[in-house]
Amino acid sequence: MRILSGIYHVLRREVKSIFEDRLYLASTVVLPLIMLLFFVVIFWDGSITKLPVSVVDNDNTVLSRNLVSMVDATPGVDIGRRDLSVDEANSELLRGETYGYIVIPDGFEDDIVGSRQTSVNVYISATNLSAAGVLRRDIQQAVKTFSSGVAMTRLAAIGVDGYQVMAEVMPINMQTHTLANPYMNYGYYLAPIFMIVGVVVFTVLATIYAIGRELRYATAPEWMAAAYDSLPVALIGKLLPITIAMMIMMQLVMFIMFVVMGMECVGSYAVILLASLLFIVAYQAIAVVIVAVTANLRLALSLGGGYSVMAFTFSGITFPIMAMYEVAQLFSRLFPLTYFSLIFINEAMLGADTRYSFADIGALLIFIPLVLFVWRRLGRVVRNSKYWGKD
Repeated sequence: MRILSGIYHVLRREVKSIFEDRLYLASTVVLPLIMLLFFVVIFWDGSITKLPVSVVDNDNTVLSRNLVSMVDATPGVDIGRRDLSVDEANSELLRGETYGYIVIPDGFEDDIVGSRQTSVNVYISATNLSAAGVLRRDIQQAVKTFSSGVAMTRLAAIGVDGYQVMAEVMPINMQTHTLANPYMNYGYYLAPIFMIVGVVVFTVLATIYAIGRELRYATAPEWMAAAYDSLPVALIGKLLPITIAMMIMMQLVMFIMFVVMGMECVGSYAVILLASLLFIVAYQAIAVVIVAVTANLRLALSLGGGYSVMAFTFSGITFPIMAMYEVAQLFSRLFPLTYFSLIFINEAMLGADTRYSFADIGALLIFIPLVLFVWRRLGRVVRNSKYWGKD
């Protein structure tokens, strides 16, 4: 009963502190909600469409205009001006007004009619790899379709039947099956990770601030007194409100993805729920370690923020972990986000058997006992006044 009473007193004191301290309330409730709304607005459309592209049509014939129309009909391309010179089109690209331009040579139609090979030059800005990938895919597909149409028309004109025409034009028919994200929706791919990284940042910062403010304002004796001078009771009571708040944020992320944005959860939501809890507690454990080691609120917040943001780089979302150097692959294992992202992808997107998530769940569990390595120092920090009152 004494343990439960201590947890209750610390918990009640902590909830009161959250609502009395505007910075504490902002980092725990207000800013995470704003962050979620921000990413919902950004990724609402999901797919990259209608990227501006200009055309330099030096031929200006029926066939060249047909090709431009086919390119313009693709979802990723929005053809703008079609009467530019190469210098003008390049200037637009350099000014950031377009993502690329297409150059159709003079004699384009004559070469096609005369059964001579011709070429179309496409210039794409790769400063944004996502946009460049969409343009390259859509323009290439449109040009291939146009070329196939020309070849089919020519073969049909000499009496080749329909089936033979298709066999001549496309002897190998490739069928591509896109798994996990069949709509190639960037919202399904990036939105959950961005929102989860935001939750990570606020989890770490709020946890560091919750403990660090007791040192900064020399209120650690009151905190420990409410816990009957029991460090485990003091930590549980202090961290529990943050755990609950961030678990709610994680469930809001899932609600946004699976209900608001229409993403289908094809695996076990129970596994995602369990992993979410372990994920939050793992980052809280790391935050406690940072505070215990530094015993300085300002330094701890800086280190915690840096560690949280670095997780996005090494999580394998922006760059595949298997393609990293071996040292970077090992470094990626130092972040709970790496394991949670694998669990989320397996359960929510791939629908993999739950047993494939066991190893990653175990990895999340490993982070939690890290607190034990700094336990004695943390006890000294919260009980010794020489650590109090520092920025």
